[in-house]
Amino acid sequence: MPRKRQSREDDLDINITPMLDIVFIMLIFFIVTTSFVKEPGIDPRRAMAETAEPKPHGNILIGVSPDGHIWMNNRRVEITDIRQMVEEAVNENPESSAVVVSDQESPTGIVIDIMDQIRAGGVINISIAAEPDST
Repeated sequence: MPRKRQSREDDLDINITPMLDIVFIMLIFFIVTTSFVKEPGIDPRRAMAETAEPKPHGNILIGVSPDGHIWMNNRRVEITDIRQMVEEAVNENPESSAVVVSDQESPTGIVIDIMDQIRAGGVINISIAAEPDST
């Protein structure tokens, strides 16, 4: 009886399942370790400062509009809500830092009240965003 010869294609099957497993594991790793940038919800005109220096973004961003409205996580909030929101952020990440992005026309008293609420929420590292003065 004549033997049927197997084609060369049958001998060259490559199993890609282990490679796909590794790709999916890497995808999950990158998704879990990605730091999502949070925005305050407004883009105020920042004050100029000669000593302004670039710093990495804090994970808690609070914006203050020129008319004194407070923005956090792309929505308007009241001053009484800031402490609770900061406490929730600290529970997620104990190394939290906060940045107050205040318009140069916003009332100073509100900025100070916001900083008090942030500190009461458990964050010690607080910065105020400013534009570098190039003159």
